[in-house]
Amino acid sequence: MLLLAPDAVSLFQASGADAHGWAQADVANPVWAGSGSFQRQAGSTDSGAQQGGGHGPYDPNTSQVAVIFLPPEAPVRDGQVAEVRGEHYHLSQARPVTDPRGTGDLDCWAATATWTDGWPP
Repeated sequence: MLLLAPDAVSLFQASGADAHGWAQADVANPVWAGSGSFQRQAGSTDSGAQQGGGHGPYDPNTSQVAVIFLPPEAPVRDGQVAEVRGEHYHLSQARPVTDPRGTGDLDCWAATATWTDGWPP
């Protein structure tokens, strides 16, 4: 078993939308805070994009991506914003991961985390 160092994580729920219809996070009120594991990935969301090309959790522009693992009691949902290491990441592809041994000891949430520059303001 590989044990990874924990990261402090805060989750912010989407509330409202911007002019483009993308969900905005309520950054004043985290819905959850605790420990998770944040693992950066090589590459970016769109290596061919030279400049920004969209807004929201599914930006088509070039952004760093990661996978975040959170405990099963964390209320993880697509469209949330996670604050990790002082930076903000849009969450997508949130999915539960079940302990393959059937004991529940390794159950967790996994989600793709896409870095956002300058948002939330």
